[in-house]
Amino acid sequence: MSYEIALFGLAVFFYLYDSTVLLYSNEAVLACDFRRHWSAATGTAGFLLAGRTLCMLNPFTPHRPTFRLRWDFNSLAQAPQSQWMERAHELKVLAPTTLSAGIGLYVLLPLGMFTALGAYAVIPALVLLYGSIIVSLFLVRRRKILIAPGGMRFLSLAFECIACPPFGVNMVRRTMLGHRIAEPLPLAAARLLDAAGWTKLRALCVARIEDALQAVAAESDEEKSLKAQRQRLLELVGST
Repeated sequence: MSYEIALFGLAVFFYLYDSTVLLYSNEAVLACDFRRHWSAATGTAGFLLAGRTLCMLNPFTPHRPTFRLRWDFNSLAQAPQSQWMERAHELKVLAPTTLSAGIGLYVLLPLGMFTALGAYAVIPALVLLYGSIIVSLFLVRRRKILIAPGGMRFLSLAFECIACPPFGVNMVRRTMLGHRIAEPLPLAAARLLDAAGWTKLRALCVARIEDALQAVAAESDEEKSLKAQRQRLLELVGST
């Protein structure tokens, strides 16, 4: 195996690794496109890794803001209103540079590595790739896009994205997925998803509560709490 194939294989591997999320049973991922249409991902049913569900995010949409949300099976308390979903609109500014970095790494660079174009494609690919990453980092810093601000957090992100360019291509997801969102998943999903999306996710949430009910003692306080939350979920009306 030539070093070019191994190098490109590593670039693909690290990108897919960074696009993979392991979700607990009370978690899901909400993503937003630039028409402000939200969708939910819950992972591959029946496939567990260390007790968590493997969720592979769409590798062709690294520019879409993505958030991990969770909820307590025993409580659906309303969290204080926050504007975390407005981050999706703020991240729109990173879409062009995110996509151009992906083109540089996964289109131009392979053309230079595996065709007669050679340096005529490799050099523009590297300029486009690292130029896009640097511009993205500049925008993240200037517009204070990071939810958890701070010089060390930004320096860590910058190092990761420059040292490992596939992480730079995935910068939008990388900046959002690591942050804890206070709003419970069912309440956020009911508010943001369309009717079909909320119906599907609610059915999954109810099924997760049913699984939890199998593990608690009959007539216990925990069973009563879970049944109350199941009923509240069934009554929770989504957006129209």
